[in-house]
Amino acid sequence: MDAKQLQTYKQHNTLLSQFIVRLSAFYEGFSDKIDSELQILRGHLSGTPNFTLATVSINKLNSALQHQELTLKKYSIETVALLESATKRLQKVVFEDEVLQKRATQQLITLNQPVGDIFSIYKLFQQAIELHHAALASSAASEPAVGNSKDEAAVADGAKDTKINPLYKSILEELNQLIASYAQRQPDDSQLVDIQKKLTEGMSEDQLLKSCVVILRMIVQDAMAEASLTGKVIQSLHNSLGKMGGDVQLSMENSRTQFEQRQVGNAQLQSHIESIEEAVSHSESLESLKEHTQFCVQNIASTLNEQAQLDSQGQESLMGLLGSMQSRIEQLQKQTITYKKKLAEQMMLSQTDPLTRLPNRQAYNEKLSKAVQSWQDNGDDLAVAVIDIDHFKSINDRFGHAAGDKTLQVVGKNLKQQLTENTFMARWGGEEFVLLLPGMNKQKVTSLLETMRTKLASLPFKFKQEKVTITASFGASFFKKGDTPDAVFERADNLLYQAKNSGRNRVITDRDE
Repeated sequence: MDAKQLQTYKQHNTLLSQFIVRLSAFYEGFSDKIDSELQILRGHLSGTPNFTLATVSINKLNSALQHQELTLKKYSIETVALLESATKRLQKVVFEDEVLQKRATQQLITLNQPVGDIFSIYKLFQQAIELHHAALASSAASEPAVGNSKDEAAVADGAKDTKINPLYKSILEELNQLIASYAQRQPDDSQLVDIQKKLTEGMSEDQLLKSCVVILRMIVQDAMAEASLTGKVIQSLHNSLGKMGGDVQLSMENSRTQFEQRQVGNAQLQSHIESIEEAVSHSESLESLKEHTQFCVQNIASTLNEQAQLDSQGQESLMGLLGSMQSRIEQLQKQTITYKKKLAEQMMLSQTDPLTRLPNRQAYNEKLSKAVQSWQDNGDDLAVAVIDIDHFKSINDRFGHAAGDKTLQVVGKNLKQQLTENTFMARWGGEEFVLLLPGMNKQKVTSLLETMRTKLASLPFKFKQEKVTITASFGASFFKKGDTPDAVFERADNLLYQAKNSGRNRVITDRDE
């Protein structure tokens, strides 16, 4: 290696080291363990780089990143869904404030746009927090009475009414759901345990905001972990394809060499044959002709033997290459299958509610999109029903949140058992469930919902040796020409409110007389 090449090599190493230092500093905050190792790596690469020690740090980082979990798509979607739900609930609270209503509508429009990158979620959270702060300020200024959003007013006999900010309660509920999905995967995480405990005991608004920051940090960590694993799979594919390309190039060069050697051999054979022909034409005696012919035949045999050996070596080399390529292809297939399996598992997790094991809001939105398209194509009836457990807050207050969680699981399972063919149910959030009812007229929808209602009311619940009857209220709305899914859901939700205000434990549809 000459001096110029050596200088270029040193410049490239310096540039690469500086890039790695800046890149590691940019991702600082991923986790305490990885941050510490990144700091060590920067020390090895700063000033005069020590590539031996840097390699040790890189191997440790590779091992740490491999054990991170895949959560980018899942938690990006769940975070946006969480913000969307909180904003919709906010709209109901501030329906009399035109300014806040417009801001909430604009926020919903933004949330329905594709999320470009993980840092976009920070901006969405910032906008949502600013909007909720504005609503809190407006609420504090007007000192509203206690909200009666569904079952907030339902308390145990003899309990005293307390003022609860509806917005604060909504955020608590949504945070509880998000925490549950993380706690299921990381049951020993001290931060999650602490947040769950505070959620159960009640937390201040300042603690609530800090908890949101903790969850957001976890989302970013999961996003970076998935990006790391995806990059490794792509890099592995790139390396394997590059290696196979090199093998193919080597095979082509070997084939070219063998072709040139064969041409040389053929020229030698032709020369020997011509020599025999000349000897036949000019030989003065049979003895000299025989001697010359034997000499040429020996040379021909030797040349043919060399060509046979070269052909055999070429065949062995080609078979070795094909075997190596086949092995790499099989390895790539195994890596691809493993990666596809992880993606499928992630997709399943992202569409399943961790508490009830029912489909979640994301799964409902995908199902709804297909059902709306079918409704537009064939014109059959399509209805959306919203279900809310009556007096659910009183269950949590009297028997604890564990009893509330068990109630949600039992209710979800019972409602699912009543589903008919083609119907679909998901957990919407809190104590709410949502149904998608395609191809069913008003009579069939009412009959199904009444069956669900009566079956649920007959379940024998018992908490702390006390028998409790659990009921639910139902609101259902049918799609009409020009409707959007949000408009239909909003109507169903309003009908649910009517069912609540009419005494609960009843079904109301927008086709009722």
